[in-house]
Amino acid sequence: MKKHVLLIEDDTVVRENTAEILEFADFEVSTASDGKDGVSKAKQIHPDIIVCDIMMPKLDGYGVYQILSKDESFKNTPFIFLTAKTNHVERRKGMELGADDYITKPFDESELLSAITVRLKKAEDHQKRKVPVPPFAVVSPSQSSDPSSVIKVATIKELIKIFCKRSAHVYQKGDSLYCEGNRSNHIFLVKKGHVKTFKTTEDGKELITAFYEDNQFIGYTSSLGDFPHTENAEAIEESKIIRIPKKEIIEIFSNNPHIALELIELMANNIRETKEKLLHVAYDSVRGRTAKSLLLLVQHDPLKKIIISRSDLANLTGIAKETLIRTLSDFKEEGLIETSRTYVKILDEEGLKRIS
Repeated sequence: MKKHVLLIEDDTVVRENTAEILEFADFEVSTASDGKDGVSKAKQIHPDIIVCDIMMPKLDGYGVYQILSKDESFKNTPFIFLTAKTNHVERRKGMELGADDYITKPFDESELLSAITVRLKKAEDHQKRKVPVPPFAVVSPSQSSDPSSVIKVATIKELIKIFCKRSAHVYQKGDSLYCEGNRSNHIFLVKKGHVKTFKTTEDGKELITAFYEDNQFIGYTSSLGDFPHTENAEAIEESKIIRIPKKEIIEIFSNNPHIALELIELMANNIRETKEKLLHVAYDSVRGRTAKSLLLLVQHDPLKKIIISRSDLANLTGIAKETLIRTLSDFKEEGLIETSRTYVKILDEEGLKRIS
């Protein structure tokens, strides 16, 4: 039997094209051109899944979600938000409300179908269980749906391997994971790619606070501390990111208390590294700060090669872009590095370490 999708979208072209994609993928599709019509149709047809735009006339996507979420008959109906690519605030708010997923526009066909298929499968699995699986337990894909099959892990590395088996959201270069001042009910894990965190000064200058790569968590300090994010997070290349609900992490901690201690240690190290970085910015020479930034970026890379824009590297180092370019040129002449327009490669790591 075909699964029924309700698509709520005010843009005629997007609505018709998306409906055509879904119908071609063998879904039954109903459409609505605004939020009020969407709520009405949802209550009439009780679809298997709802895909809803955020910015709409009469009633926006948030209103649609809040109305339907209060109706017990929609308790297990997956809900996916559609949001504009650059509208970071809308995207974060949608996640905080509790929607199952969101897709940024413009999106490709595979991303849309993958998100819908995953959510429908989870909803179907949930309905098959006579006894619901605890909502925040980590269950191995190879195990049965027995709700008692909670994984016991020895280290955070083991936990990361489990999470990386999940489907990931694709963020293009420049896409935001979260914004300063927003709250999040998720922790982020970089499955593949690179992400930067940064703060923006009153005059618009960007100061990079950290870079994250494969198998690293982001945003856990604010999420677990239950306070708004104190910085922004943005993909600096196409990246695959896994979003993990905060409640799931807390449940994992209750089953694996030693993991919580390991995460606290990780947080403490991050704070220490941040303090050391601020001291270097305050007291090191331009050459010393540049050298330390380069060494920081290649510490986990056996090829000692950095793919980063000059602007991002300057913001990380805390100097002007023109100053950075001159310093890199000096390092190149001294045989410390090799450069091109797209990368910097470390040739003499020990030489850079001696610069202060």
